[in-house]
Amino acid sequence: MQFAPELIAAIVGAIGLLIGLLWLRAKGRRTRNVGRPVAEGPTNLRYVCAGCSQQFTHSRRTLSEWRRGARRFYCNACHTKSRGSRRT
Repeated sequence: MQFAPELIAAIVGAIGLLIGLLWLRAKGRRTRNVGRPVAEGPTNLRYVCAGCSQQFTHSRRTLSEWRRGARRFYCNACHTKSRGSRRT
């Protein structure tokens, strides 16, 4: 039984394409938390501000609050506004 060279080339090409797609998919799964325990930070890099309901990326301040147990976060503007109203 002989195979045509075109059929062999098509099979090799399909296998190469499949390997390439699997490699890209495995490479794309990497996140910012690679190599670090999941419990070290929130699962999502963004949060919804409890004051103005807009989405923001976590900052050092919000990440340190997360480690202390807080689960409601405020953006910098709302945080500054609430800090100013508490001092007076």
